[in-house]
Amino acid sequence: MRIAMCQQKRCRPTLTQGELKEWLWTTHGICITQTTISLTLKRSDELLAMAADTSVPPPRLALRTHQAVQYP
Repeated sequence: MRIAMCQQKRCRPTLTQGELKEWLWTTHGICITQTTISLTLKRSDELLAMAADTSVPPPRLALRTHQAVQYP
């Protein structure tokens, strides 16, 4: 879903985040917030690069790595 959204934005750069939200609802039946769209588009280059890399398994694309806490 995220990769499809990034590809759609890359193909049609004039789409607003609201229009992307509507597109996701009509195409995939997924309702997400504008914040999720914004955060996904910020890392769109990373997601598309990982999607193009055949050595990365598909479930890995859905994960977002977090830094470890310095002082637990």
